[in-house]
This record gives sequence, C-alpha cells and structure tokens, in this order.
Amino acid sequence: MNNTSPFEEFVPKQENKLSFGIGKALLYSAIAVIMMQFAGGLVSAPALFYKPLNHVLLPLGFLTGTVCAIVILLMLTQTKFASILKDIKHSFTPIQLILSIACWLFLLPLAEVATSLIPTTGPLEKIYKIFQASFEMMLDYKIAGFIMICILAPIFEEIIFRGIILKGMLNFNINPTTAILIFGCAHMNPWQFISAGLLGIIFGIIYYRTKSLFLPMLLHFLNNTLSYSLMLMQGDMEGEVFAQRDYLLIGGMTLIGILSVYLLIKKTEQKTI
Repeated sequence: MNNTSPFEEFVPKQENKLSFGIGKALLYSAIAVIMMQFAGGLVSAPALFYKPLNHVLLPLGFLTGTVCAIVILLMLTQTKFASILKDIKHSFTPIQLILSIACWLFLLPLAEVATSLIPTTGPLEKIYKIFQASFEMMLDYKIAGFIMICILAPIFEEIIFRGIILKGMLNFNINPTTAILIFGCAHMNPWQFISAGLLGIIFGIIYYRTKSLFLPMLLHFLNNTLSYSLMLMQGDMEGEVFAQRDYLLIGGMTLIGILSVYLLIKKTEQKTI
C-alpha cells in the first residue's frame, strides 16, 4: 500500500523540505500573520498622517507584508519558490474547473447564513465596529481596496495558507480532513472565521484533490470580487448575495454544493499502487 502524500509528485523526494506537523503549522501561521501585520503596518504608517497616501500604501503595505511572510516561511521550511510555482501551474480538467466553481457558488449561501447567526451587538459590538470600520475604509479608496482585496489577497493568501502551510501538513501525512479543517479557519474575527472559514475548507478540498493552487486562487478572486462589488454598490459591508430567509433556496443550493464536492472527490480519486 502506498502511503505517500499526493503532493510528493511535485518535488523529488530528496528535495521535498515542505513537510511539518500541526504544531509547526500553527507556529508558521502565527509568524505569517505577525509579519503581514508588522511589515504591512510599517509601509502603511505614513498614511496615518496624510490619508490620501492610502491610495498607494494600502495595497503596497499588504503586498509587502504578504511577500515578507512568504519569504520567511520559505526560509524556515527550506523550500524553493519553484515548488509553489509548480502548484500554481499544475494542470486541471474542465470538469474540475466547473465542479470547483459549483462547490464555491452553491455553498456560498450557507456561509452567509452561518455568519448572520453571529451577533453584532452586545459583548461583540466593539469588535464588530473595528472590523466594520477596517472594511468600510475601502469605500474611500476604491481602487486601492480592489487591488488589495480582489487581486493581491487571492494570490498571496492562497500561497501562504494553502500552498505552504496546508501542503506542508499534507506532506507530513497528517489526515487530510484534519489539515483542511484546521487551516480552513485562518481569520481572526468571528464573522470571517465562520464564512471565510467554511470557504477556506472548500478551497482546501479543491487544492488537495486537484493539486492545483490556481483553482483556489481563482475562487478566492471570484468570492472577494463579488463581496467587494456588493459593498461598493450598497455603500456598506452589510450586503447579502442571497436573502437569508429563503431557506428553501438556500437548502437546495447547499445540497447541490455538497453534491459538487462529492463529485469533485470522485472525479479526482487518488490512484495508488
């Protein structure tokens, strides 16, 4: 029986350094988040004194923070970026693309409903207002916000959380379900923890089954662009794609989404000798 990770085909065994357990994965995640905040904050700091600089410094700060995080993680794991690039370039079939989009689209209402169950008043009200203000600041810097949320985040966050951390856990032969569940939830506030966490799990499944890092990048782009467009059209971050009380529609779409996940798994079944 072959117990090797499906990702081992990307890098020759003697060069495959990207392998670590849950403890190191959590440590690397913390390092990545701290570096993203620290380096990004340093670059963005001048905008505190002259706000129009946010037009440039918001995306530049995000880019700096994520690139620094990636460089440090590659150094810590002794991994070459070529292996990550190989994941991005990995081919996929049209049916894998269609099923991947279906997984995201039909499970999106469930993520919205789950997020709506978290209260925005009471003990969580102050946290929510901080979270809300950070997002709605993008309304004043629309192009900068689009570049940061819709272009840079899908590329660099997927490299960090799926292309490095999740892949390292999978190469360590940690149970795929455990690894995907842990790093499906990478956001620090309750509202993104639920919605982005569920979507992160879907993206993790797609990455694991197709071995293509481009597909979760594409879905991340579609998801963020849809959310950002609604925020711009409605003038706040409260916009919904689906009416939350239309439970019949949401239930039906969820079932189709689950079926899409099942079909994707069946269509990408790993063959071992």
